[in-house]
Amino acid sequence: MTSDYRVQQMSTPKPDVLPLEIWGATDKGREREGNEDAIYPHSGLESSFEPNPQRLAQKGRLLIVADGVGGARAGSQASQWAIRVAIEEYYDRYGPDMGGDLSAAIEKANASLYQYLQSTGTQEAGSTMAAAVVQGDELYVANVGDSRVYLLRDRQITQLTHDHTLTQQKVDRGIIRPEQAGMDPDHNILTRSMGAEPTVRVDVFPPLQLAPDDVILLCSDGLTDMLDDGEIARLVDRNPPKRAARRLIDAANKRGGADNISVVIARAGGERLAGEGLLADMERIPSRPKTILAVCLVLAFLVVVAAWGWTAYGRRQATPTPTVAPTATATVEIAPTSTEPVVAPTTLQPTDTMSPGKPTSTLAPTLTSTNTPVPPTPTHTPTATWTPSPTPKPSGGGDKPKPTATPRR
Repeated sequence: MTSDYRVQQMSTPKPDVLPLEIWGATDKGREREGNEDAIYPHSGLESSFEPNPQRLAQKGRLLIVADGVGGARAGSQASQWAIRVAIEEYYDRYGPDMGGDLSAAIEKANASLYQYLQSTGTQEAGSTMAAAVVQGDELYVANVGDSRVYLLRDRQITQLTHDHTLTQQKVDRGIIRPEQAGMDPDHNILTRSMGAEPTVRVDVFPPLQLAPDDVILLCSDGLTDMLDDGEIARLVDRNPPKRAARRLIDAANKRGGADNISVVIARAGGERLAGEGLLADMERIPSRPKTILAVCLVLAFLVVVAAWGWTAYGRRQATPTPTVAPTATATVEIAPTSTEPVVAPTTLQPTDTMSPGKPTSTLAPTLTSTNTPVPPTPTHTPTATWTPSPTPKPSGGGDKPKPTATPRR
């Protein structure tokens, strides 16, 4: 069962601010018994984690996808715990360094998750995390694990994050070619995850400047294991975030849906807002009430037009009753004669006419982007401190743990 929602950011405008339309959706897939993924923003987490408009204006819009490891229940608890701490920690920071604050929030979430797992005796559980912040027209990205962040611009897709898997290590060292990564048996074995150790290294990437119509996509490996980058770009291209999210999940499920599938999509508006003010979330408006409102407006317009037409028709058909002057009779006393009536009829002719006006419409110009995104590089080059020994991928419906450097599924 897919759950999704929309948050449309509007504002009292300010320079260099791109309005965002954001949709997130998560699905358990076709083979898993439960859903270990967690996303933010998410309707189920809004009441607890949603910051106020002032914090949104200062810190920007935070987007997260986390993929839990360790089995259905343990993985779900781990991903939700990590997201909750990361959100609270990020929005509690007041510094101007968005990338540094994002990294610190993920590190704090890792330490908290590690303590939680130790206290509950579920040491083999953990989570990945891909996070992005949109502040004004700048994008900040960080990640741990193999959940990804993409940027789509001018029908081109660029992966902004770096996977922390054995397969990616092989690619980095030249053992296998990048095009062989999808078929490598170690592509689901993590070399870095949250909750496995008290501390974790977070990859933080240089900020990118966004352009109108840019699309930011965060996703779990349940999507990227089923679809390649080109297919993802085609499904997202020129679609609103809600439709794009549903198309991605449907396509992954048609390919088998072997894992939980989660996406968060943010599309930058086609126009820059002008003026000053604070970013604030617009009330979520479901599609059904909007459709009903539109139908009511159309019906009201038709009623007005029909009433006007009926009135005009009646006025054209009406003809006043002619009035006839009374007959006048005169008698001459000298020579009697017959009387002759004099009739003076009067007829009124309708003279009123009406000519309705015609509505006019204008189309807003479409802005296009001219700059091409350059894939960023991490502020530090992640290296594995040890090379784990791959073990066979466990079978079953997702109840097996997938700790760091062990099979995720």
